[in-house]
Amino acid sequence: MMRLVSFVAVVLIHAVSKTVTDHPQVADAIAILSRFAVPYFFIAFGFLLSPRSSTQTGVRLLGRLMPPFIFWALAYVLYFRGTLAGLASPAMIARLLLTGLDGQHLWFLPALGVAGLLFVMLRHALGWRAVLVVAIVFYAFALAFGPYRLLFDLPRPPFNTRNGPFFGFMFILAGAWLRTHAVRLHWSVALLLVAVTGALQWLEVQALVASGLLETGRYVDDTLMTIGFGVAVFLLALSIPPTVRLPKLLASLAELSLGLYVVHLFFLDLCGRAFGMTSLAQCLVNAVLAVLASVLCVLILDRVPLTRRLIR
Repeated sequence: MMRLVSFVAVVLIHAVSKTVTDHPQVADAIAILSRFAVPYFFIAFGFLLSPRSSTQTGVRLLGRLMPPFIFWALAYVLYFRGTLAGLASPAMIARLLLTGLDGQHLWFLPALGVAGLLFVMLRHALGWRAVLVVAIVFYAFALAFGPYRLLFDLPRPPFNTRNGPFFGFMFILAGAWLRTHAVRLHWSVALLLVAVTGALQWLEVQALVASGLLETGRYVDDTLMTIGFGVAVFLLALSIPPTVRLPKLLASLAELSLGLYVVHLFFLDLCGRAFGMTSLAQCLVNAVLAVLASVLCVLILDRVPLTRRLIR
């Protein structure tokens, strides 16, 4: 169920992140409090990794993610630019592979593949303590050159620090650790933890904006409290009793969360062009329509063997 909630949260972030002008504080709050979504997917991946996962497992993961990533990245370039001519240079190809270019949300796929491969390699070779040190160093780098860059008077990096292993590695570690130690909380405790960490996440971003380190809270992917917020939401998902079952359609859609994620930006952009995206109301309507269109799209694609591989 939380995979679907996280998908909707991602759509909300993208819907309100750029153009809302009439209620900027509400848009900020929606974006900030939806930032558990991508960490949740990283944590879920780490949780599902077998403790015996080998380097070959990581390589297979990377190989599994690359075909849909390349296909959808090229599809977004064609959609937004109408041509692939801009990919003639090695620099643009490198940017495509790292960030997804016009498919800006596709950065998640190579980041997951790289961080996942690196995690299984280091855990197998060095053990948990070394992996924790690496995770802390990576996330500290992401914070220092991300939301806290101006505080330390650091130069702007040539890439977004959410790319590569810097952001996702910590969350993959968290998921694997939760599985290894069989951590479970009662749903009421987990819900309280979500409320507390979500509030702290919001307060941290507000402090960054008030101090002039950030222009707005809508664009920041990672803060210190993002770790706690993402873990808390995952613990809430784990606290749901196994007797609680989703309706068949929603259960099927949860298995297609990758497909929902990769296609939604097409529909969000189409809705923005058709209905506008300067007011909060317009952006929320666009988000609802994009979710519905994405659902219909992946259900159709999943029925065709040739396209099923691109959404699972």
